[in-house]
Parts: sequence; C-alpha cells; structure tokens
Amino acid sequence: MSSNKSIQKKSISYEAASIDERIKEYALIFRLPAIQESYSYIAEQSMKENLSYTRFLLKLFEYEYEKKIQRSKETTLRLAGFPKVKTLEMFDFKSSSVDKNMINELSTLRFIDNAENILLIGPSGVGKTHLAIALGYIATQNRIKTRFITAADLLLQLEIAQQAGRLNDYFKKVINIPKLLIIDEFGYIKLNENQANLFFQVINKRYESGSIIITSNLNFTKFKEVLNNDEALTTAILDRLIHHSHILNIQGESYRLKQKRKAGIFTGLNS
Repeated sequence: MSSNKSIQKKSISYEAASIDERIKEYALIFRLPAIQESYSYIAEQSMKENLSYTRFLLKLFEYEYEKKIQRSKETTLRLAGFPKVKTLEMFDFKSSSVDKNMINELSTLRFIDNAENILLIGPSGVGKTHLAIALGYIATQNRIKTRFITAADLLLQLEIAQQAGRLNDYFKKVINIPKLLIIDEFGYIKLNENQANLFFQVINKRYESGSIIITSNLNFTKFKEVLNNDEALTTAILDRLIHHSHILNIQGESYRLKQKRKAGIFTGLNS
C-alpha cells in the first residue's frame, strides 16, 4: 500500500514539473518573459491571498506589463547615449543662478510635445550639461526617444556619413527619429564651411518637428564666429532655434573650480 502511495506522489510531482515546463514554454512563445520567470512566485502568493483565478490572471498580466515598462525605460536610457546619468535631484540649485521654477516647468516635458527647444547658455562648469542630461533622463523615463551627442562628435559623424554617401540615412536614423536631440558643447570648436552647412541641415530638419537642447559657452552674438563667419547661415540657424525656445542664461563660477578652491587646490581666479 505504501508503495502505491509513493508511486502516486512521484506521478503528481512529475505532472507538476511537466506543467511547469509547459507554462514556461508558452510564456516564451508568447514573449512574456516576466511571467516565464516569476509566475510560480505569483501563483504561490495568490494562493496565500486566496485570490480567484481571474484575480490571479490579472496579477500575472499586471506584473508582465510593469516589467515591460521597466525594460522599455532601460532600453530608451541606454540608447540615449548619456556619458553619465544626471538628475535634477543631484543639481545644486542653491549655488546656481538657474530659475528652479522654470526647470520644474521644463521637467513636465511639455516642450517636447510642442517641439520646442531649450538653449542653455553660460560659461564652462555652471551645470549646463547636467541640466541637459537631467531633462533628457526624465524623457527616457517617460519612454521618449532621446539622443545625446557632443557637437564635435555630431559633426564628425555627419562628415563620415557624407563621405560614405550615407548622409540621408544618418539624418533619418540619428537626427529625425529621436523626439529629443541634445547637442552638448556647441561653440568649443570652429566649423569650416561644410561643417557649418551640415549643422544648419540638422537644425533645419528638426525645426518644428522635434525638440533640441543645446548647451553652449557662447552668447548668440558669438555664434557667427563658430559658424565660419557666415552671417546669413548664422541668422538662419538662430532664427530656427530661437523661434520656439526656452533660453536659460546661466551665470556663475565653475562648480569644479569651487570644489578645488574649497579643497585648497586652486587659488587662481576670483581668489
């Protein structure tokens, strides 16, 4: 008699294992990775809570959806290409001339919905890149396609694509697809005629169709010096950038120099 019970237990155990494998197979077929990994735990918790079959099924779908959203955020963040994640919580508003209320308004991302631009102007080290990345990070966490690139890398990639006869493809895949394009450090290198024209094409293609955030150490009167001293081209670029834009002119001393001065390492400027 005990032998029969043992056989019966083994049969039940085998059947459970078989069902377990089949559930995992179906979850794989239907591309439900979260359910595939965690359905056993969710089933166990549902039994403890005495949930109905319908509630258990709903819990499975809710869990899969939450994980899908999380994976989407992680992918969007990875594809954005930030050198390092920066958040608004990490920004020192007390030591900055930045209007926190304006940044909070921009963090609602309505500027992206309206295809508006943000121009962050100011000297090196005052937090322009930090703010650009922080706003970009918020966009990625709302699963908005975002691309971060320095002006130098952008122009290098544009010229390589042009030389390879793939410029149109580059515009389609890199410039046009992101809803938010962040161009960092514009103004640190002077552009030749071809580079200036390529930069104009970037701005022109994004005009009223996608948002741009640009950080620059130059005020607008100095843009012509960077853009091959081409007044007509500079006017055309600024006209498109400024037309629908939020301009933040950030003043102050470099955070990095402040830190060095506090540490007693730097005693140069403003000492």
